[in-house]
Formats: sequence, structure tokens, C-alpha cells
Amino acid sequence: MTTVPDAGVLHYIIRRVYKMNIAVCDDEKFFRDEIRNAIYTYSNLYRYEFVVEEYTCGEDLLSSSTNYDIVFLDYQMGDIDGLETAKALRKKDFNCIIIFMTNYPHFMRDAFAVDTYRFFIKPLNTDELYEALNEYLIAYGNDYPIHLKIGRDTICVQTREIVYLLANNKKCFINLDKKKYHCAKTMAEVSALLPQNIFYKVHKSFIVNLNYINYYDNKHIYLKNGEVADIGRKYFPSFKDAYKVHVKGRSI
Repeated sequence: MTTVPDAGVLHYIIRRVYKMNIAVCDDEKFFRDEIRNAIYTYSNLYRYEFVVEEYTCGEDLLSSSTNYDIVFLDYQMGDIDGLETAKALRKKDFNCIIIFMTNYPHFMRDAFAVDTYRFFIKPLNTDELYEALNEYLIAYGNDYPIHLKIGRDTICVQTREIVYLLANNKKCFINLDKKKYHCAKTMAEVSALLPQNIFYKVHKSFIVNLNYINYYDNKHIYLKNGEVADIGRKYFPSFKDAYKVHVKGRSI
């Protein structure tokens, strides 16, 4: 039986999920067709707006200007294999989820270096695919655009692009992976626009995106973009509990 979210979770996700771009990169047309059809069957069932684009090699995928939410990668392809493609993709697009499809499970350990989300062993198991999509949407489905007044300009950012907020007196720095905006609103006012199950206050001056945490100790959080956020002593116990809930089912 195919695994699906329960009605309450599904309703919450539908209200939050906007357009998602998905890439399928595999040199076998049969497999590209199979996974594309399965993804569209899933999106039609739950009324998601998924756009699936296909690539036959890593070079073509890397030349695309599209930022993908999910990338399905074959391991063995053309001149550059899936692992090398993933390494280059990570430098280009920090946020995308990578799912490997392979007949060679022995390479899985190497793939952890590119923060791989899932591995599928060919041939495609539709139930495994749908379970991965379910879990992805529950974990990352709170991605939506917010509009912020920055000086004389109004900018639009996706919530998933925000790494952390930093309080600056009665104003706030909004830190993305490669950009930083100084907003006239307070950190509390900006935080109120964000999905509360993804962003967590860890210090009187810091609110972090839990999806960007690389690791932490009892004083600092080390983020995937190389920056470091302080943890306040009184926030640490509740932060640990919240992070355990956040990664539940996705850690070993």
C-alpha cells in the first residue's frame, strides 16, 4: 500500500506548498519516463504544482539556470557520473534536495559528502518514491514567499532561503546563503511571517532555520553555509528537544 500523509498534515501542506521544480537526470529514457509519470501521478492526486524537467547527462543539468527543489540523479552517466554532478550542483545550488537512483549501492557512503537525502535502488519502487515525497513535504513543505520592505525597495524571498535572523537593536538582519538584508522591522516581526516549525529562537539575538544546521555544541550552532550562531544558555534545553523532533525519522 502506498504511504500517504494523514488528512490534517496533508491539508496543512497544501496551504503552504507553492510551485516545486523537480529535475530527473538519467541517461535511460525508460527510467526518466517512469519516474516523471509517477511524480505527476502523485502531484495530481494531491493537487500539488510540480514541474518536472528531464536531463540525459550531468553537463546539461548543470548548465540549467533553474533552481530545483528536488534533483533525482542517476549514478552512472556519460562523461561525469552522478556523484561529480552532485558535487558541482552543491556549489551552484545550496538548497536543493538530492536523491540518487542507482544499480550500484556500494557508492552510498561517498554520496553522504553531498548531503544526499535518499537512495533508490533500481528498478523504481513507487511506494518508496511516494514515501520520500511525503517526508520531504512534511519536512520542507513550509516554503512560501514573503515580501519585505528593505529601504525603498520591496523584496521577495522564499522562506527556505533564509538561513537565520539576527536582531540589531529594533531592526533585523535577514541572512540568506549568499545575501544579507537589513530590515527596518524587528526580529520578532519578521519571525512572525515564518513557519514556526522550521525557525527556532536559540538566543535573544538569533533565530535559525533548523534545515541549515550542520552540527552544534552547548554554545554554538554551526550552519551549513559556514556561519556560526550563538546559543543562549536558557534556550539550549528547548532547542535540543525541538531539533530532535525536527530530525526524527531522518537520522541514524
